[in-house]
Amino acid sequence: MLIFDDFVRIDHSPSKPNETTYSFLNRSARPHFAEVRRLLEEWAVQYPYSDRNSLIKSMQSRDNHAFESTFWELYLHEAYRRANYHITVHPTTTGSSKHPDFLIENDEGRFYVEAVRANIDSRTLAESRRLNDVHAVLESLAADKFIVRFAYDAIGSRPLATTKLRTQLTEWLASLDPQEVSDAYAAGIGRHSLPTKSFESDGWRLEFTAIPLRPDAFGRGGRLVGMYGAARAVGVDNVTPLTRAVDEKANRYGKLDAPLVIAVMANTEYPTRDYEIQKVLYGLSALSPRLASENPSDLYQDGHWLTRKGWRRGHAPQVITACNLKPWLVTSVQPKVWGTLEPGATFPIQPSWLAAVSVDTPDPTTSLAPPINELFGLPDDWLSGDAF
Repeated sequence: MLIFDDFVRIDHSPSKPNETTYSFLNRSARPHFAEVRRLLEEWAVQYPYSDRNSLIKSMQSRDNHAFESTFWELYLHEAYRRANYHITVHPTTTGSSKHPDFLIENDEGRFYVEAVRANIDSRTLAESRRLNDVHAVLESLAADKFIVRFAYDAIGSRPLATTKLRTQLTEWLASLDPQEVSDAYAAGIGRHSLPTKSFESDGWRLEFTAIPLRPDAFGRGGRLVGMYGAARAVGVDNVTPLTRAVDEKANRYGKLDAPLVIAVMANTEYPTRDYEIQKVLYGLSALSPRLASENPSDLYQDGHWLTRKGWRRGHAPQVITACNLKPWLVTSVQPKVWGTLEPGATFPIQPSWLAAVSVDTPDPTTSLAPPINELFGLPDDWLSGDAF
């Protein structure tokens, strides 16, 4: 059974705003993504046969969360396999009917691994999907004499009826004279002279800015939307989904006969930084986690391991993190391993492809690790060039 369909691909168009990762990879004729498909199929063949069909069906889901979560499991399986570990998928555990993702074993020991993707909350995810649907409609409109900058100020609680939006937007653009707009811009007024149009309907507030094309580009088509984003600054919270991910998994299986390692994929909209991960795991303090642990009651905020009352969750002593890991970025993202500082905790011996993080100073530091492309047998320039 293959992950991707077997057919001759001729579609070189870029990914659409409301298109899932699987759908795009499955249809794209671009050589970069043909190579991604080849790699994932190669990895899937190495997955145990008894669990392979279930894994493939999850990857074929038209849902990015399911695809990325399953890709992360496939990635971890292949990485540990290539590091010469024996891997049991969904092992049976004593005292629980639930099954961790993996039991990892070699001559030096054994440990369980639970893979999880840090999720945005369901409300934000639903808003993003509704917004992407609007963006997809705008993508279907071809540029004539202008492209537009599309900004959103508020997203309605229901899908936007886009017929009215399309009509008003096309009529507005048709009413503008590109030469007049260009002349005003060149006169020194700058971007504030560019014409704008607001659109409000059923809780939605959108704003469009018209940017004139050069006369020699009139009528050539192409995307109408040239720029896209929020109309005003938005707060970034990568800590909450990370905290939810590690906390929910730590006690899921009760008392295990070997340490539990939680492996978190953090594909957040805005990049997740090491200082955010440190805050999640060791709490918030002006000191390094090691020094903060000497007087934990002074913590500003509890962490996954270190709290104002001291250490906890020593049975899950390590967390693996991979930030912005996509199938086409497997040679660019080096996963990291973090460990509790709790005295007496038992630490699994991890392979060298994981870069160890030290938190002995206020800012975390990462040790060098062999280039991840070497682990997967890929050249260091794998997928070099512009794939998009």
